[in-house]
Amino acid sequence: MLRLIIQWLPMFEVLFFNLLSLDFCAHRKYSALKTVLVYLGFTAVFFGAWVFISRLLSLDSGNGRFVIFGFLYLLPIRFLYKERTYLLFIILCTSWVYTLGVLMLTAQIANLVDPGNFIFVMAVENLLFLTSLYGFYSLALPKYVYILQNIKEFQRHWIKYLILNNCLCFLLLYSMHITFIYAEGSLGQILAVLFLLATIYVSYYILYRVLLDTQKMNRLEREILEDPLTRLGNRSGLWQDLKAALDQEKVFSVLFMDLDRFKEINDKYGHMTGDRYLQHFAKNCSRIFGASGTVYRFGGDEFVAVYEGIIPESVIRELKECPGWDEGAPCPFNQVSTGVLHCQPPHSGVDQILQQVDDLMYQNKLKKRAPIPAE
Repeated sequence: MLRLIIQWLPMFEVLFFNLLSLDFCAHRKYSALKTVLVYLGFTAVFFGAWVFISRLLSLDSGNGRFVIFGFLYLLPIRFLYKERTYLLFIILCTSWVYTLGVLMLTAQIANLVDPGNFIFVMAVENLLFLTSLYGFYSLALPKYVYILQNIKEFQRHWIKYLILNNCLCFLLLYSMHITFIYAEGSLGQILAVLFLLATIYVSYYILYRVLLDTQKMNRLEREILEDPLTRLGNRSGLWQDLKAALDQEKVFSVLFMDLDRFKEINDKYGHMTGDRYLQHFAKNCSRIFGASGTVYRFGGDEFVAVYEGIIPESVIRELKECPGWDEGAPCPFNQVSTGVLHCQPPHSGVDQILQQVDDLMYQNKLKKRAPIPAE
């Protein structure tokens, strides 16, 4: 038993750094003590079962040939951490790539210099871990954690590509390890392992840079298409979305809104209050339309909403009454004038639609200003 434990010491060291990397990336559900106890219990059961199988089948298991069974640790890991299983699998793959790379280099250096010397094997493995730990934990791993936290910036299928990439990287390393483990040590094999590890980590860094550039482009796009005050879409965003609706020949409604007597708000309460007034109206307007419509700030105190299908009169009425305005409002509501245009194929152009609905709004605004005739 003691001989088997000594034989497994390199693998225990690999396992320790794998679990340490996972704990660095994921969020624990329980205390550190409980997490460690679960790991120790699972390791005891796993090691005991492997001792039995190794003796039964006369397996030599201390050289890393069966390192792939380390993925069985997903069972306790799924219980101990909050992340979804696929994310834990991605993190585990990344950790195994690092630790298996160290194990491979250790085996190749030992085969080349002093085969069969256990003390030399442990010295080489510890030296490789000590010289690479800083780079892995301070440079490589934080970038990979950033990728996992921000992968939503890409489309959903990018996660599948990330899983596939990690699996292929690990399997490629594992296959090379199995091929080299019994071969006579050579400098060429050591260089092959180093080149493969460098290629894997360069691919991670490329993904990290692509993610950063994607985030920058997304921020730039938001700045181009978003009104900075209200965080609604701006006129450019409205024009773009209307053009897409016309190309798809959709049935939709366009609602043009002009805040009544907005100048009075600025004159009476100040422009800062006027800005909060616009923000509050934008928030209420978006709430009223919900998922069925999108609101844009057209400019100044003018807003436009695009509604899927024919907009109900009840929505227009609710918008004019603006229920719940007093909650967080900077000042009383001065009402809003609206114009509605129902658009069905064949459509006219975007400019014509906006001009028509603007005219309808202006006509309604004039009607509100007209004096009521005496009876």
